[in-house]
Amino acid sequence: MKHIYVIGAGGVGSWLTPAICLLVGKDNVTVIDGDILEAKNLNRQLFTEAEIGKTKAEALAAKYGCQAIPSFYSHGQFSLDDTDWLLVGVDNNPARASVLQSCDTFGCKAVFGANEVTSAEAYYYEPDWMGGLLDPRTYYPEIATDTTQDPRSAAIGCTGEAQVSNRQLVTANLMATALMGHLFVAWSIEAPKLEKKAKDYLPFQLKQHLSSNQSFRVIDVQGATK
Repeated sequence: MKHIYVIGAGGVGSWLTPAICLLVGKDNVTVIDGDILEAKNLNRQLFTEAEIGKTKAEALAAKYGCQAIPSFYSHGQFSLDDTDWLLVGVDNNPARASVLQSCDTFGCKAVFGANEVTSAEAYYYEPDWMGGLLDPRTYYPEIATDTTQDPRSAAIGCTGEAQVSNRQLVTANLMATALMGHLFVAWSIEAPKLEKKAKDYLPFQLKQHLSSNQSFRVIDVQGATK
């Protein structure tokens, strides 16, 4: 039975956690985040004033009955299985790089979500894509080189300075959550039912803007190289 790790319990993860618990069952979900909830987080994250001062991971676990690891994710923190999924709602590249490294090491799969003020995106990764055009480190090379905003080595959490310099709206967080959920359902629930050729027509990346939306399919990239 696959286990789902929600990495990052802030603007995206706090909305994603209850949805994933409904999809796969609360006993199969673990939330990972070492950030402490502050009053300034309440305008876009799914918490209450009574939870201020608690770690976000533990607050979500108590609310939805799943498990919590109240620390920031690092590769090698614990062993993973090739049936596990990492759903990543953090806003820093060091954590994204750690997740990709874990996928490559343990054979698990991941869905990443990100958003700006009014736009959002999500992208899927499986280790067979390492080093190719479908690897996020290829189309977002800064993931492999950017070492800023790492909450493991800074006094701030994942919503500290990043939130001040890159203001986000709750609607953008919800968009990122919805796009991540769509990709998770597509690749975790529906893809195993499909023939290999049919899987190529699934999207690996989704983007939503104020006036447009974009869907990038595996075939769109693989076909360009043939």
